[in-house]
Amino acid sequence: MSEHLPWEQLTIPPQPDRKLLIYGVAAGLIVVVLGMVVFRHINRPTASDLVPVTPIAVAAEPLATTTTIPHVADGGPVPATVALAEPEVTARISEADLMAVDREGTERTVAGTAEWLVLEFFTIDPSEVWTERVEAASGLRLPDGVAPELSGAGTVSYVEWTRTRSVTQTGPDTYRARVLIRRLVAPDGIGFRRLPVERVDVDLRVEQDGEVRALSLPELATPAETELIPLPETELVWVVDSTGIGWPMTR
Repeated sequence: MSEHLPWEQLTIPPQPDRKLLIYGVAAGLIVVVLGMVVFRHINRPTASDLVPVTPIAVAAEPLATTTTIPHVADGGPVPATVALAEPEVTARISEADLMAVDREGTERTVAGTAEWLVLEFFTIDPSEVWTERVEAASGLRLPDGVAPELSGAGTVSYVEWTRTRSVTQTGPDTYRARVLIRRLVAPDGIGFRRLPVERVDVDLRVEQDGEVRALSLPELATPAETELIPLPETELVWVVDSTGIGWPMTR
């Protein structure tokens, strides 16, 4: 029995013609573009619908300027005339005005200069020139021969700390600072003694360029007597530090 091979099924079928599909897509795009052009042309405003724009006239004198509103059809609201306000003329700001605005910053600068001057003034170190340090801190040229009178050849005085307690304005650009200091003094250069807290008054002036300069040398002030009040009734406890000292504290 002979076998029959289906030769017609083994052949590669021809590819479909895609030209018709490409032509159809191109035609569709052309129709969409034409539709958009026609739609924009129909909705475009005509010349009669446009409102003419009138430029704003600005007069040189006076500064107030009138703005012209475009014409409105009959029956519409009445155009309003708007007057532009005159620009404010800023006066020249004086140094006193700047100081008043930045009062806190000015007082900090005055306090820092006062502490620097007090530190240098009450420091006596044989290895340094006292006059040069004081002139640099105060901004003043001292007369010849002005220097502390020492009780001995080896006298030393070191400022342990300084703190400005208050700054009081005494004039448009002048201030008085009250500075607290604590000193270590050795009249013989060997045996140091810690002095009680001292109060020092310093008069200073703020210059036009912002620099602070002393008006005079520091002056020791007599401490005012302070009336003591009883400690509020609270629980007292003793806290021992790392050295074995017990400190009384309240809760």
